[in-house]
Amino acid sequence: MKTLIAYYSRSGATKKAAEGLQKIINGDLFEIKGEKNYGNYLTALGIARKEFKNNELPQVLDKVNDFDSYDRIMLGFPIWYSKCPQLVMSFISQYNFSGKEVYPFCTSGTSGPEDAVKQLEKACKGANVHSGLRLNKLDENKIKQWLGGDLE
Repeated sequence: MKTLIAYYSRSGATKKAAEGLQKIINGDLFEIKGEKNYGNYLTALGIARKEFKNNELPQVLDKVNDFDSYDRIMLGFPIWYSKCPQLVMSFISQYNFSGKEVYPFCTSGTSGPEDAVKQLEKACKGANVHSGLRLNKLDENKIKQWLGGDLE
């Protein structure tokens, strides 16, 4: 199974989680980058609130080469207002997720991935979106359980 680990990280926490996940499952890493600089935490929340309210999809800078060749997409992001950042939703809108296995993972101080998973279920049309995992700390056993025992 060919795996893509696509992630957005404002502060570096989700990047660290994605890189740790890559060491465990050996997928290809792709950092989702946008034109906006979200700045510090409070500034980012203000921008995120406006994006959610206006259903704004910020511009994503790069594209995944040969996205169709991936069977499993690990999608990483920080939780903002219990949701997936609009930049990640913009990334999703660029691809056909039909037939893909999508595994959301997040970093968050308080909220879990439940509401974000509901967003992703609607956005990743035709995909099998699995339960999300808060990955503030790498735990290989927890990751193996999340993936149904399939680390390859």
